[in-house]
Amino acid sequence: MRSKKLKDKKTARRKKGTISDTIYKNLVKHSPYGLVLIDSFGRWLFTNPAFTEITGYTLKDIPNGKAWMEKAFPDEEKRKEIIALWKKDYEEGIVKDREFEVTCKNGEKKWLEMRSTFLPYSRTIVSFHDITERKALEEAKKKSESYYQALLEAIPDMVVITDPNGFITYVSDSTTKFLGYNSPDEIIGKFNQDFFAPEELERIQQLGSLIQTHGFLNQQVATVVRKDGKRRIVEISSAMVPSFQGQPSAYIAILRDITDRIQLENDLRQMLKEKEILIQEIHHRVKNNLQLVHSLLRLQYYKSTNPEVQTALKDTQSRVRAIALIYESLLRADRLDRINLKIYLDKIVSHLAAIYHKKEKNIEILLDLEEIYLDISRAHPSGLIVSELVSNSLKYAFANREKGTITVSLHKNDEGKIVLSVRDNGSGLPPDFDFKTSDSLGSQIVSDLVKQLNGSIVINSDQGTEITIIFSA
Repeated sequence: MRSKKLKDKKTARRKKGTISDTIYKNLVKHSPYGLVLIDSFGRWLFTNPAFTEITGYTLKDIPNGKAWMEKAFPDEEKRKEIIALWKKDYEEGIVKDREFEVTCKNGEKKWLEMRSTFLPYSRTIVSFHDITERKALEEAKKKSESYYQALLEAIPDMVVITDPNGFITYVSDSTTKFLGYNSPDEIIGKFNQDFFAPEELERIQQLGSLIQTHGFLNQQVATVVRKDGKRRIVEISSAMVPSFQGQPSAYIAILRDITDRIQLENDLRQMLKEKEILIQEIHHRVKNNLQLVHSLLRLQYYKSTNPEVQTALKDTQSRVRAIALIYESLLRADRLDRINLKIYLDKIVSHLAAIYHKKEKNIEILLDLEEIYLDISRAHPSGLIVSELVSNSLKYAFANREKGTITVSLHKNDEGKIVLSVRDNGSGLPPDFDFKTSDSLGSQIVSDLVKQLNGSIVINSDQGTEITIIFSA
């Protein structure tokens, strides 16, 4: 009875061993890793199908380690180096993963991860894992990183990259030099806000929130502090680098030193301000001098008893006043390079109406003026032309009438040219009147001023007189 039990136990163990062997054989046979069993003499005792699938070699192709080394590593120098590494691992009995580029049976190059496991009785199992695709991806990543590294370094502006928490992970060489450090390692790992002026930290923090909200922020001006304590003004454009989930994985900022530009702009503003003050002072003095001349002419007018002299003095007064008004307009204008012609002509006409006013006459002056801005070189002759034409109408158009109307109009035509006209419903000009041939001073002045504007004159004598001046703006 006892012998039967012993026999049953042996049979059970034998069956168990058979099952275990079957499992192990299937695991080896169907393993995705190439497996090789090597004895103490370097002979290859076994290779699984995966090894052949990966390398193309069979057990017949590689009966021993020497054959494998010569076929897989045809370069002698490289082969010696690998043999030395394998012997070192064998002597130390250390299991290590090593990566080698192997020549397959068909001549194809593959990267394999090889692990040597040292067993009792001086046997070794070597596993082979094809990592060619992974190495290609790593190489591509390195090339990509090298490309972007070169791109970042080639940018003349400064580049800073931080992690989601604001700690610096990359700075370009230009950034390192700009901040006064010797190496990027002195900056990497620091908090980005440590480099801004203390009084701007609150605003910088607000900008950080805006970048998170909008994903980018362009041309923000801030003050940074260099290693030596000196301050510089920079213009910053920042963007968030999102992860696959949309959360920030990094932030990238491009900085441009605009300290010198800001200083230049401030200097130019100061120079411009000083120039404007100087010009205003000159205009003020010219205006005062012209007013003085105007006053002298008026005094002379009242002292004279000759009607012709009085007429000449009054005409000269109106001309001087027209010139003075342009400087008065410049003093009150926001800009010194242009004049609102509408306001300027309105003042001239108001002045003429006052000095040529007669109680016995009822002369109405109508203004139809479009708001047009001209520089002083064109506004000045325009004002003098209106002064001459309106004063002539006031003096001569209504000599035999008690009332009348003068209309001054200013607008741009469809071609963009300025059309300036003075029209009255008075007695009209002679049919053969011509500004160019007229011997009157006023006509000669108008003719010369129109030439100065490179304009043209059109005269219409139907039901009064209408004189139109057309010139380019």
